[in-house]
Amino acid sequence: MQLAFVTKTEKAPKVWEFCFQSAEPVEYVPGQYSHLWLPGLTHERARAFTWISHPSEPTLRFLTRYDQPASLYKQALFALQPGDMCKIDEPMGDAVLPRTPTTPLVFATQGIAIASYISIFTECARSDLSHPITLLWVRRSEDNSLEKLIPGEVPHLSCVDVHPPARLTAADVLPHIQPSSLVYLSGSQTFVETLGAALEAANIPRERLIYDYYEGYPDL
Repeated sequence: MQLAFVTKTEKAPKVWEFCFQSAEPVEYVPGQYSHLWLPGLTHERARAFTWISHPSEPTLRFLTRYDQPASLYKQALFALQPGDMCKIDEPMGDAVLPRTPTTPLVFATQGIAIASYISIFTECARSDLSHPITLLWVRRSEDNSLEKLIPGEVPHLSCVDVHPPARLTAADVLPHIQPSSLVYLSGSQTFVETLGAALEAANIPRERLIYDYYEGYPDL
């Protein structure tokens, strides 16, 4: 599928939102991601980005962090001009809402991996879903402005903020888990796998853990 680049906006220091327009409807579920191919990068593999836009919106948006030194891919991404054409594959991913609208949800995330949940929050706000949601978010202070991406009308949402050097551990997450909860883990591969292993060791069933790690990011 072809997308036309529209614009980019800085949402927090070094954190940018990219906006694209598609000539054809792109069908996806809140929480899913796509791989994005950039023009002129024939030897660079595509990168995956979670859509923070809602499927009902006319544009598609994602978040990314821009640190120096930047990869060739990031340099090309930030060099896009309005109207430049990119390509995506079919949206995919299992970090989506469960079918039962009352299932308690625990979202554990770090930094810009909050992107995994923005579209889900929008869906809950617009559909008035009754999921009790606990968000445990590890983030640096300069990322605080990303809170504005979370809709203010999400019912039954409680937030627990963790600021470095403090770390989010299984001991922090366990009190928020009910017997029927689904626990979503989103962040760097190290963050997700370490926290997931600790929760499994604490007898949280593997089928209640949903892993969504951001490949290539040592720190988010």
